[in-house]
Amino acid sequence: MIKRETVKILNLKPLTKAMCYDFYEEIRSELDTLEGLRESISWFRDDVEKLNHLWWVLNYHSSRLDSRRNLRALIEKSLDRLADLKTDDLTDEKIKE
Repeated sequence: MIKRETVKILNLKPLTKAMCYDFYEEIRSELDTLEGLRESISWFRDDVEKLNHLWWVLNYHSSRLDSRRNLRALIEKSLDRLADLKTDDLTDEKIKE
């Protein structure tokens, strides 16, 4: 699961299964292998919205795309990293003031 603090810091919104359908179809047609999905995570590594969207797609379609939760765990780590960077940036700004 995505950490509560990460959700708060990055202002992540939950997505419904219906909201994820088009992205799921795109993934299924273009990235049908585990390696392809893993590579897509690296493409989106700095895009909070894309990572969040991909996490929800994998969550709703886990039996086909991520039955062992490995990809979602990788996305969760990426989101945690982005939250840490954002927190560090905010801290640096306060110090400068």
